[in-house]
Amino acid sequence: MTRKPPQSKHSAGGKVSIFDVAREAGVAVSTVSNALTGKTIVKASTRERVQAAADKLGYRVSVVARSLRMQRTFTLGVLLADVANPSSPDFLRGIEDIADSEQCSLLVCNTDGQLDKQLAQMRVLLDRRVDGLVLLSQHCEQPEVRALLNGDTPYVMIQRRSLSHDDNYVGANNEEGIGAAVKHLVALGHRRIGLIRGPRDSSTADERYAAYLHGLQLHRLPRVAQYVVQGDYQVNGGYQAAKQFFAMPSPPTAILAANDMSAIGVMNAAHEMGLRIPEDFSLIGLDDIEMASFSPINLTTIALQRREMGAAATDLVMKMIRQKGSLKAKKKIFPMKLIVRGSTGRVRED
Repeated sequence: MTRKPPQSKHSAGGKVSIFDVAREAGVAVSTVSNALTGKTIVKASTRERVQAAADKLGYRVSVVARSLRMQRTFTLGVLLADVANPSSPDFLRGIEDIADSEQCSLLVCNTDGQLDKQLAQMRVLLDRRVDGLVLLSQHCEQPEVRALLNGDTPYVMIQRRSLSHDDNYVGANNEEGIGAAVKHLVALGHRRIGLIRGPRDSSTADERYAAYLHGLQLHRLPRVAQYVVQGDYQVNGGYQAAKQFFAMPSPPTAILAANDMSAIGVMNAAHEMGLRIPEDFSLIGLDDIEMASFSPINLTTIALQRREMGAAATDLVMKMIRQKGSLKAKKKIFPMKLIVRGSTGRVRED
């Protein structure tokens, strides 16, 4: 027999309590607590009945009480390198997908790729006792960063990882993506292929550079130092790199950009100089942001599974939280796919 919940002192015109919900649903108070906190020991039908009772009475779980009881804040800290980058929202949506299912809130911080700002934001999040951290394209080698990561707060890195520490990491198969792009260009007859690099302190940019060099070697193309120009994942960085390429006596006939934003910068420079894409040179980006498919951009690009990567990272950090950080470091690498559109074509005969 189900024990009748005790009378709530708030029932007579006061604040709705968990006792009121238990009475309305005809279950024990402990069942209400378990149902509303998502514990799997409660049958689905019972959970639905409890939720219906809570909705009817307007009851909301006390976040403070739950936090005190479970010694958690039910918040995750998320560090983004550039919140304005069109690729960031998809990562964030994936992070939010899992956070919502885990009844966690997000504290999102933009660092602009600056170490000092990242350190300040990390300290704020840790002072607020977030349950875990998700670091998207953040600095990870510096001693100051490592000191903050060496505490008890679980963390996962996305897109940028430490080469000297065994961190939890979610990334993409850059060898696969860049390799497919180089192969596509070679098949179109291109032999002078330029690369706009990402930031020098990015492990992902290093991987893409290494994949580019491997692609040249695989197809027996010469390695020309001038055909690698430093970029920064920004439109202006792509614009400046393109200007440098176009000023060469024998410029590349194809350009691999560090990301789609860099590729858009290349397009801007080409438009200013009266160059046509792909008639005068071919262009490939990376990310497959939404606008890449828009006319007249129509950008050939390497697709990155951003939402899935964000979800995978958050799922991993939640597992660490539940196991109190005892989970061994994990790495999940997502495949990349070349999306061919109108910005690549056969090389023009000189």
